[in-house]
Amino acid sequence: MKRNQRYESRLEKRKQNRFLNIAIGLVVLLIVVVAFNLFSGDENETASTNKSNSEQNENNENNESNNSSIEMESDDSKSKPDNEDSESQDKEETAEDQDKADEETTEEEKTESETPEGGGPEGPWQPIGTSQTEPHTKTYDDGSQDWNEMVQALSYATSIPQDQMTIFWLGNGGGPDLSKGTVQSKADGKKYDVMLQWVPEKGWQPTSVTPVQ
Repeated sequence: MKRNQRYESRLEKRKQNRFLNIAIGLVVLLIVVVAFNLFSGDENETASTNKSNSEQNENNENNESNNSSIEMESDDSKSKPDNEDSESQDKEETAEDQDKADEETTEEEKTESETPEGGGPEGPWQPIGTSQTEPHTKTYDDGSQDWNEMVQALSYATSIPQDQMTIFWLGNGGGPDLSKGTVQSKADGKKYDVMLQWVPEKGWQPTSVTPVQ
């Protein structure tokens, strides 16, 4: 009877020891698994952080490169309009100079074509034409349209080119539509008194040319 009790007691202890050994093994395994997960998580986090930092640095470098490109393009776009403005201004100035030259040529051709037949100290004389409107008002202001047409009439009446003619006097000829001028040729020294009369809508017409000694 006692032997049976001892045997059962030993069997019970063996079962308890086996259970404890299994429990201890499970605990150790659990500790190993948890430690492995912790170390693995730290390595992944470190790698992720490094990768994120690397990507951020690349993005910053790309942004700086893009900004530099934008600034260079902006500078080029700013300088390009300046060059275009300069070229446009040069073209405008050239066009204006050409227009002035064309106008001067046209005026010279117009004057030559409008010069009436005859002329010279012996006549006959015709009205020289005019661009003035009626009613006509005499004016002896140098450079005025009326003055220029009277000078043209003096040149026509004496056959002295305007650039070779010295005007000693040009003024009132004794009436509202009369003028008188005294001119001399720079080439040969011949001097004349010339009477002019205004013809409505046709301009100044020489009426007499008298040599002056």
